[in-house]
Amino acid sequence: MKKVLVMAKSLGGGGSEVALVEFLNSLDLSKFSVTLLLLEEDNEYKYRLNQKIKIQYLKFDNPFYKNLVSLYTIPSKAIKKLRLNSLFNIYQLVINHSIRLDDVYDVALDFYGYGSFTTEYISKVIRANFKATWLHDEKMNWIYNVERNLENYNAFFCVSKSVKKRFDKNFPSLKSRTKVFYNVIDDQKIIYNSTKQIKLPFKKNKISLLTVGRLTEQKGIDIAIKAASQLKKHKIPFEWFVIGEGRDHRKLNKLIKQENVEDCFFLLGRKDNPYPYMKNCELYVQPSRHEGFGLTLYEARLLKKTVIATKLPAFKEQIIDRKNGLLVKKNNYQDLAQKIEYLLGNQPLWQEIKNHIDKENLKYNNNLINSLFD
Repeated sequence: MKKVLVMAKSLGGGGSEVALVEFLNSLDLSKFSVTLLLLEEDNEYKYRLNQKIKIQYLKFDNPFYKNLVSLYTIPSKAIKKLRLNSLFNIYQLVINHSIRLDDVYDVALDFYGYGSFTTEYISKVIRANFKATWLHDEKMNWIYNVERNLENYNAFFCVSKSVKKRFDKNFPSLKSRTKVFYNVIDDQKIIYNSTKQIKLPFKKNKISLLTVGRLTEQKGIDIAIKAASQLKKHKIPFEWFVIGEGRDHRKLNKLIKQENVEDCFFLLGRKDNPYPYMKNCELYVQPSRHEGFGLTLYEARLLKKTVIATKLPAFKEQIIDRKNGLLVKKNNYQDLAQKIEYLLGNQPLWQEIKNHIDKENLKYNNNLINSLFD
């Protein structure tokens, strides 16, 4: 039986954590002994994980270093305070204060990626015959933080063709190590969960719009709020709901008040089961600024929803404009509002899109999963 270590940030409630759990649960545990190494003890999705998977938390000799690696970004003040001149040195300092794992693994996977501490830790500390890291996003500025460690990885798993294309262009010498590895998706579970009866906030006399995603700059919730303001000015009868939590919650609440959309734009917070909302909304909207794959787009399509999304390379792999959805200009709330209003006023086009969606047969093949490490 092969020993596999998977390193991630946490089991908190977000799209990447859902992808992590689905990936782990898809592994053949008759072939692999799997350990999940986490930085944070946010265990919201722990109950979803196969109990045969061992969970460990990275320990430090001082809580300061644990808190440091839990940050989304390392503040420049911290670097100066520690008298260090780069993120590399911060990572090395934190590694020096971490409790090392003695085990040797057949496979070590940096699932979190993003050039974070986990990427450095797997590269420098973990002893394994095969190492791989995930590329979750087409935006790759971060990767130069860990460029010196890329040679230590045997494979780079890209969550879409567009991500692979971007990485191969930036690092042609590593092209032979990249593979497209779509997120593991349990279609039947999503469909089943979407049928669960819960009280929904949707009103019959209002068009219900839904967005699911973290409350961060990447997901473009601020763009959605400004688009909602335009729709309200045009007297469109709608309500827009956002499922998700994040560090920009307070800022977005302030923007909702500034744009005077408190009566039609609602932040619902984190929902353990967003699928009844998705199944019963009338339009699914994803105004992201950048993405790697677009898991929620896939989920909305699976539940036969019409999607309006940003014209991103990753989204264009899923959405054909005016065929199975609409694509809008990036970072452009006016275009988003116009396309929503246009679709609502063009019932023949909307029906054509719905007919196309009904005929779609969605399937992403992940035969890679259990054969990757043979």
